[in-house]
Amino acid sequence: MTACIALKWRARLACLLLLLPAAVAAQPIDLQLTLVSNLRSVVDITNAGDGSGRLFLVRQNGTIYINDGGEDILTPFLDIRNQVEDSGNEQGLLSLAFAPDYAESGYFYVWYTGGGGGTVLSRFRVSDEPNLADPASEEIILIVTQPFENHNGGRLQFGPDGMLYLGLGDGGGSFDPEDAGQDGSTLLGKLIRIDVDPVHGTYAIPADNPFVGDGSVRDEIWALGLRNPWRIAFDRQTGDLFIADVGQNQREEVDFQPSTSTGGENYGWDVMEGSQCTGGGGCDQAGLTLPVAEYGHDLGCSITGGEVYRGSAYPAMQGMYLYGDYCTGRVWGLTRDGDSWTSTELADTPHNIPTFGLDEDGNVYLASQASGIYLLSDGDPVQEGFTINPGLNDAWYNPLTAGQGFFIIVLPETEIVFLAWFTYDVERPPEDVTAILGEPGHRWLTAQGPYSGDTATLDIYVTSGGVFDSPVPAVDPPVPGGTMTISWSDCEEGLVSYEITSLSLAGEIPIERIVPDNVALCEALQ
Repeated sequence: MTACIALKWRARLACLLLLLPAAVAAQPIDLQLTLVSNLRSVVDITNAGDGSGRLFLVRQNGTIYINDGGEDILTPFLDIRNQVEDSGNEQGLLSLAFAPDYAESGYFYVWYTGGGGGTVLSRFRVSDEPNLADPASEEIILIVTQPFENHNGGRLQFGPDGMLYLGLGDGGGSFDPEDAGQDGSTLLGKLIRIDVDPVHGTYAIPADNPFVGDGSVRDEIWALGLRNPWRIAFDRQTGDLFIADVGQNQREEVDFQPSTSTGGENYGWDVMEGSQCTGGGGCDQAGLTLPVAEYGHDLGCSITGGEVYRGSAYPAMQGMYLYGDYCTGRVWGLTRDGDSWTSTELADTPHNIPTFGLDEDGNVYLASQASGIYLLSDGDPVQEGFTINPGLNDAWYNPLTAGQGFFIIVLPETEIVFLAWFTYDVERPPEDVTAILGEPGHRWLTAQGPYSGDTATLDIYVTSGGVFDSPVPAVDPPVPGGTMTISWSDCEEGLVSYEITSLSLAGEIPIERIVPDNVALCEALQ
């Protein structure tokens, strides 16, 4: 497969390349994975669309966790383990979608395997605490009987039309023993589209669903002929829909539905497996919609549907559908030029990949079954300006000195930077004198204040009167003794400007990280 990807490196250069003829050779994407969470067994990744920037991580065992600013919140957002049946196969809590008006309504929807093996679509509400859902608020919307423990999969996605879409497997077993894929009387093996606005109680059938009025096909059905759609995803910019359908023993496929579709597509299972006939049903391909991309089992065994990149930091990935294979860890990028599709292998990773996900800024994440959540990027980010983020949390030092530095903490919830300025010597002690903590020659300063963009403005507090071995240190409440600004040019360097009026000191200090451990996280959060 040939690469069909735009060249990046500099923002201005990327813009110039858009003006060049299509014949100019493009450079391949330098796909990199940056670990942002150690949470394992995650089967869905999404965001609330509420401006909070949080990632929601769905675990198969029945819990949902929040990753906020690169940090996992230890208390689950939702814990319904007592009602989720998780066989360790393809059952469990499988997907999460937030209502388009979640910021106002607090409603979200989950898809899980319930008692007895049936799959359940339920609505919940968030509690008064934004990082905790109310487990008692559950309203069951739909239950689908499952004949087997596999192919329960489905992913919930709200489309640009505000309707809820859900891809359902054919019920399990091998070679569709229930013939569900082409049977319009069952929801198995289908993509359904329903209106779950609470005013309808459970749900309503959209009047423009393609089979409304057809007695041989369920009204909920939007498209049919699917084996095990793992996963579906809308392009947030175009409204196009991508469906990754797991094959039987030959082909793994990506199906495509343009935003202009009125529904009714038949993606072929079990007449077809990808572009190949299964040998059943006479292989009549009339009226079938074949995949836009596929691969054989020499490259993998189970496709994992991905997301369309709509971030701003990596222009060469713009509009690319990123997907992978669960078994081999390969990741591909799918691009379109008119009616032509090109799928390019971007990485051969060591991970079992159960899902991809998207944050509010359009960045794409990948889950590794055994090691956590990774942000996908194309080398160094192209940025219009640096933004302070928790990836700056670290120990920093003045490279012009051997013993002066800062410990910095960024608190995104309150948009505050806290700083401790340590080992600041008013007078350097003689070489033969051992410095003792608390001597008059030492100053200990703290500072805190708000940040915006790449700069934080802090009040400085000069500490005094504290003694390590005093049982009751006599220390008055601190009062500001000066001001400080910190500006970062990138994730590795910054500049401190200070004026400490109480000590009659002022100046500028360049700062660098002591160790580079958090650089990757900082760049990922950009």
